Amino acid sequence: MKATLYPIYWLADTITYDVPFNRGVLPFQIIDEVAIEDVSPMFNDGTFAWVTNEYLSTNDLKDLRAVRYALVHRYETDGVHDGEADDVSEKLVKNLVACLRLIRPMRQRALLMRGDMNADGTINVRHFVHPINLLEVPEVQKLFMLRDCDAEMLREVSPEFLRGMNGEFWKFRMAVEFHEAGHFQDLYWKARYLLWCSALESIYTSNDSEHRGSPVAKERIKWFLGDNTSIYETGDIPSFMQQKIITISQIIDDVYRVRNFIAHGDRIPDEYFQRTLHSGLNGGLNVLQVLLEGVSFIVRKSLLRIIQDELLNHFANPEAAEIYFADADLTLSRIRARLRQPEVDAE
Repeated sequence: MKATLYPIYWLADTITYDVPFNRGVLPFQIIDEVAIEDVSPMFNDGTFAWVTNEYLSTNDLKDLRAVRYALVHRYETDGVHDGEADDVSEKLVKNLVACLRLIRPMRQRALLMRGDMNADGTINVRHFVHPINLLEVPEVQKLFMLRDCDAEMLREVSPEFLRGMNGEFWKFRMAVEFHEAGHFQDLYWKARYLLWCSALESIYTSNDSEHRGSPVAKERIKWFLGDNTSIYETGDIPSFMQQKIITISQIIDDVYRVRNFIAHGDRIPDEYFQRTLHSGLNGGLNVLQVLLEGVSFIVRKSLLRIIQDELLNHFANPEAAEIYFADADLTLSRIRARLRQPEVDAE
């Protein structure tokens, strides 16, 4: 038997969370042959003995050895088509991890690894992806750890998510790809921001003149998720920190203004760097930091709603999405007509 592992940053603890993860449920089954596990018994002093400083730094090797929790896929091979089975396993695990990142995006140190299982439950690691030490996530996500509700949601939505990623649902799939790419783009925030905005475009717009542009995207986002929906859900901000409600309608115009500043090579006005909206771990958060948190939230919640409400068929291609949004009266001409109408005072 072989196993593919993808480390999970950490499970909710009593220091950061009022309710810690119930470790008694581990291994927690997600789908057949895949579970969230405490993998520390798989490793011993010899697991990574073959890895020397010639291949990894001391800190990277330490990160590999420190892995405790992971999403694990166990599978059999016939000895002839091992490579094909390994590829299938890797794709499955990466897709499930991408789904988990929509639910609970976390920091990441060690990455995917694969090996042969021994009779005593230990693993001979034959392959691993070089650790990356992804620590610079949006501020609100820096304390994110896996909660019981996150594991339960992953189990609930993963079958439909996998159907989306394995089928001809290209607008959905491209948005997931852009979200994943943005998550790992921690060295240059503008690249991360544009990748996540591209995910929004994948979901909410297309090339047709009636279905493109910032006005279209903004109105569709507010309609799809609710304009008064807060970008911070219960539990996102720890209870020992000041709670804050910032709604989609409060940030969506600035989300697209900054997107256009970057895309067109314009200088971002100083106010976006200087004005503080609320406090984070290390002091005040400026507008840009909050917008990055907001874009992440909008992308993730949009994709999760698509799979939770079984809307994949509406996001298979541009034509399907155009019909879906046109039925909601959200074409450019209809949006412009509504915005031109004067407001009438209620009697």
